[in-house]
Amino acid sequence: MNNNNTTPFVATHPGELVRDEMRERGLTQKQLAVLAGLSPTIVSEVVRAKRSVTEEIAASLEKALGIPVVMWLNLQSQYDHDTAEQHESVIVTIPVSDRNLLRDLSRKFGWACML
Repeated sequence: MNNNNTTPFVATHPGELVRDEMRERGLTQKQLAVLAGLSPTIVSEVVRAKRSVTEEIAASLEKALGIPVVMWLNLQSQYDHDTAEQHESVIVTIPVSDRNLLRDLSRKFGWACML
C-alpha cells in the first residue's frame, strides 16, 4: 500500500533551523540580531516559533547566515501547511455496536460527534 500522506506528527518551524545555525556558529540571539539587522525580540520570537518568517525576516537571515530567502520562505510555507493539516477534523466511522461507548466518551471529553 502506498501512503502519500507525509504530514509530520509535529510541524517544524523555521525557528528551529535558526536555533541550530546559531548553535553551530556559536552565536547568541543578540549577536544574530546585530548581524541580521533585526531586533533581539524578533529573533527571539522566531526562535521560539512565536513569529512567522516573513520576506523581510528571511532577507535579514540570508544576510546574516547565508541561507537563501527562498529556503526560509519555503520552510515557513511548509510549516504553515503542516500545521493546518494537523488541525483538520478527523472523521471516523464507528460500528453500530460501539456507538454507545463513543457517545459516552464524547460527553466525557467534549468531543463533537454525530450519531
